[in-house]
This record gives sequence, structure tokens and C-alpha cells, in this order.
Amino acid sequence: MNHSDTVINSVENRGDLNGNGPLLNNESIWNKKIANYSIARIAVCATLFISISVIFYFINRYAVENATNAFSQAGISQVNHLASKISTYLLEKDILALQGVINEVAKEESLRFIAIVDHEKRILGHTDPDMLNQTFDEEKNYTRLYGKEKVVLYRFEEKEKGPVRIFKSDIDFSDVKIGQIFLAVSENQISATQKRYDLYFIAEALIAFIFSILVLLLANKKGLSKLSFSSHEFDDITQVVGSPYIMKKKIAQGGMSELFLADYVREGNFRRTVAVKRILPHLAENQSFIQMLAREARLAALLQHPNIVQIVDFGKIQNVYFLAMELIRGKDLARIMNVYNQGFPVDQTLYIFSQVCQGLQYSHEKTDDNTGKPLGIVHRDINPQNILISYAGEVKITDFGISKAGAETSLTRAGDIKGKISYLSPEQALGKDVDHQADLYALGVTIYEVLSGKRLYKFESDIEAIRAIPELEIPAIKTLRPDVPNQLNDIVMKCLEKDKRKRYQSAKEIFDDLTATKNALSSLFDSRDLSNFMKNLFKDEIKENV
Repeated sequence: MNHSDTVINSVENRGDLNGNGPLLNNESIWNKKIANYSIARIAVCATLFISISVIFYFINRYAVENATNAFSQAGISQVNHLASKISTYLLEKDILALQGVINEVAKEESLRFIAIVDHEKRILGHTDPDMLNQTFDEEKNYTRLYGKEKVVLYRFEEKEKGPVRIFKSDIDFSDVKIGQIFLAVSENQISATQKRYDLYFIAEALIAFIFSILVLLLANKKGLSKLSFSSHEFDDITQVVGSPYIMKKKIAQGGMSELFLADYVREGNFRRTVAVKRILPHLAENQSFIQMLAREARLAALLQHPNIVQIVDFGKIQNVYFLAMELIRGKDLARIMNVYNQGFPVDQTLYIFSQVCQGLQYSHEKTDDNTGKPLGIVHRDINPQNILISYAGEVKITDFGISKAGAETSLTRAGDIKGKISYLSPEQALGKDVDHQADLYALGVTIYEVLSGKRLYKFESDIEAIRAIPELEIPAIKTLRPDVPNQLNDIVMKCLEKDKRKRYQSAKEIFDDLTATKNALSSLFDSRDLSNFMKNLFKDEIKENV
């Protein structure tokens, strides 16, 4: 049932707007005084008109400010994105690559110009090719509007085309400033929004005036009482209208979204505790990120498996996109490794990753329910942060945000790197096509780290990682953990084969070998043992939340 259905049913249960039923059968003292005293009636109606007009004024002003802020945040995000994208090109003075990046953005109607300059203010990229190699002359009549971290926002009046906003960002490489980028965008969109809301306010003020006159006429006929709601009825309706999600506590926040503990509340006292991922306000207009969130919801909703976190809802409330998922009361594997601070026991490792393999195999084999064709889903971001372990001993894969189904068109250009850099497979690092075996390689890196108790790769920069991963020799895990049985050593190292033809061909093959090793060791470790491990490791936090 949607929100409008909720309101309709609430009204129907209390009576109708013609005075039939319990909703409209009482006259208040306030209504009688308005009927008896014409001066009081006029004063009340005038107050009503002014109040409604003021409310409309502030609503419109808030909307304009939001639109202006969204415009600025979009520009800041765009210039930051471009600055991070072109740092390598600028360092290498690759003019063609810089111009190619500019041409991708130059189609936007509101764009006035983009200028990329080196540390000597020499233009290496510009929407106007004739400006190349000239010295960039930064206007002295810019009005500074905003300055935070690397981005500065200016405004100036262009003689013929009106006001323009300039977004300037430093371009860094390894924390060294190597140049700047200037993004100039017309303010016509903001001006159009301002004019539109000015018209809205005039119309709203006229409606408020007409409504006040009608109220006055009805009061003269002692009809006002038939339109009044008792205070407790109004409160009930207000409680029913609103979002079905009641945010209780923020769990975490990243650069793109924040995670909340929330109650999902519906009619009949139905209540369920869920985790809600809500995108940050400055990304509300970022279509690429919204598409990524929608894709995560769409793909994860297809995957109904006990070793995959379930998505229960996706949508938009109060102009903010959100993703609601089942709440896993526990920790991610990265957090557990930090607290445990040593290599996991062998039997525990075998159990955890046999569970992960079952979830991976299910997602890799998932077929279209209508056609029966394989969907070719690849997670592309398997790492300790995306493996959750609950206090009840459940093991679940989460965050399909950058996963891709084979039938989908990628939202990024060919060759773009996806996933955390230290968990990339050699073929990902080389920019080659990625299939499910990239997940198996990342799984091998994760098992290696869980057994060793420390990171496998430590790189100074992303460029170093991309160059090193395809060539770097990985020592056998047994050299770090002599107690690791040969069978498990072989499993880990086979996952980490550089040549994917020598790697495992499916998660089921890994699962079978893990199970065989578990049986050979006569290991009886199961979810109860994992639950006891979690409860002992995090007993203080569990007590605080009880």
C-alpha cells in the first residue's frame, strides 16, 4: 500500500467531508467565536492568508536554495572527477588525452569553457583549441563564492551571455600540485529556476487569498465548523503520512553514502529492523551514482541466497535515493581481522570461505527467470569489507554496487578499473575483459590475508599497483603459516594463478576442495563455533547494544 492509500483509508475510517461520521461532528469554541464576531473572522482570515503566504515564500526560497546548492555541488563533483581523471595525462603532458576528456564533457549546453593548465599557467587543454599553449589569464573581477579543500567557486558576469560560475580545482599527483582545471558553467539554469519559483509564489499567494475569502464566507454562514478537524485526528493522520522508515542510528558513512539502522513501520503495528543505505546529498543529482545504486538493487534483488545480503526495497524519499537491506547483526571480515590481529585458525577459515563460495557460485550461475539464459553476474569487488559475519555465525556477501551482469551495458568506458585496487585480478589490472574468475582471484587474496593476518599487497599508489599486480610473485601461504595444510596451501595458490586458465574455473571447484580438506582434517567447525568466536571477540560491543 502506498502513502496515498494510507491517507485515504484513514479518512474513510473517520467519516467523510460532508459531515457524515465521527470526523466532522464537533464544533469548537474557536469556530463559534468566529461566527459571532465579524472582526475576529476578518482578523483570523487575514492571519491565515499571511501565514500561508509566508509558508509558501519560505518553501519557494528553500527550493531555490536547494537547486542552487545542487547546481554548485554538481559542478564541484564534476570538476573533482575531471581533476582526478586527468592527473596522469597532465603529468605526462598528453595533450590528445586531455583534449579527449574535455570533448567528452563539451557537449553540455550550459558549459562555457574548460581550461586545463600546468603549474606555470600554460594551457594544455581547452574547449577552444586556439587557446592551447597560451597563458591562462585568471579574471580579476571574479567574485569568490566558495572555497574548501582543493575546489574554489567563483562568479562573474559575462557581458553578452549573463552570469557564469567558475569551478577551479587543483590537480595533484602523489600529493604534489601539478596544475589546475577551470570549469565555467552558465547560471541560466539557476535564473530559470528563480523565475519559475517566483511565478509559483504569485500563483500560491493568489490561491491563499481565494482560500481565505472562502473561509470568511463560510464562517459568516456558520459553516466553518464543518471543515475543522479535532486535534487528535489531525495528529493521527500526520503520523500515518511520512516515510515508512524511521532512522534510529547512523552505523557508518563513506564518501558516497551513509548507512543507518532503521525501523520499517507499516499498518497494523508491523515493524521490521533493516539497514538503510542513503546516498549523500551532494550526489543526489549524480546520475552515474544513482544508476550504480539502482543496479545494485536490481542485481541483488535477483539473488535470493542465504550467503548473500538480501535487498528489501529501493526508492526515493524526500528527494534522496536509498537502498534498504536485511540487517546483519555482526561485523565485516576486515573489522574482525583488525580486532583479532592474527591469522585465523585453519578450520574456521575453511568454514567461512566454503560459505562464501556457495554465495559466489549461486550469483555466477544465476539465470534469467523468464528466458533461462545465464545472467553472467560478476561481483568485481570481493574483499574483506564485503564479507559479513553475523553474531549468529552467518556468512554473507554484500555490496553488489559495482557488479555487472553480462547482459547489461557497462556504465563506464571500456578499460575502467573497478573494485578495490589491492584485490584486482591481473586481467583487471591490465584492463582486459573481466569474467567470474576475477572474483575467484580476489577470493584467493582474501583467504591469503585471513590466514596470514596481514595485507598481501602494499602499494604507494594506484599506478604502482596496476603495474605490479600482473607480474608480482606471491610467496606460498605456507611460507608464512607453516601449520597451513598442503591442501589448503594449494587451494589458495591456485586461486592466485596469474593465468586464469590455470586458476579455478568456478567457485564450486573451490568449495569442493575446501570441503574435501575439511573432511580430511576431520574438522567439525560450523556456524555455532563461528557464532561463539564472534560473541567472544565482540562481547563488549554486544553488551553495550543490548
